[in-house]
Amino acid sequence: MGQVYQFKVALKHRKKLWRLIEIEGNQTLRDFDRIIRRAFQHDLDDHLSEFYRGPIWKAGGLGEINPTGGGPGAKKRIDHLGLAEGDKLEYVYDFGDDIQHFITLEKIKEPAEAGAYPRIIAQSKPRYHYCEVCDREGKKTIAIWLCIACSEEEGRFVYLCEDCFMDEKHEDHYAEEVLY
Repeated sequence: MGQVYQFKVALKHRKKLWRLIEIEGNQTLRDFDRIIRRAFQHDLDDHLSEFYRGPIWKAGGLGEINPTGGGPGAKKRIDHLGLAEGDKLEYVYDFGDDIQHFITLEKIKEPAEAGAYPRIIAQSKPRYHYCEVCDREGKKTIAIWLCIACSEEEGRFVYLCEDCFMDEKHEDHYAEEVLY
């Protein structure tokens, strides 16, 4: 077993939403890509992604990674990137939507005796949104869905719990799962 790299990964436009990820040095950017996709609820089977050693689009990328596991960046090992503690990377998921992430290498350490890598070891404290329908009824129910159709219609974010989103009013609406 080689060393373990501990990265803090945050959404560029929501910096307070982050995950702490550990990955072994002998694992690849493909492995790192998969754990980031899971950590931030990105689709596992759709869209290209890429890691960058500097500002996105200005720095040369480390090679695209496609969702099926191929691409020029997929097989690059973490320990072959020449990273040191404090180094920064950037990551883009889905070149169309351009979902950008900041990545900081916080530590390089020995692996724990138990556990599989890569893994998420910590995350930011959630700032919950509550279902607005339930809120009007005096209940505090955590919203699971952001109704895009209602949000666009009303010019503000419309958050709903599972039960309220399943109401017939929303049956044809597009929604996104809220990421906490």
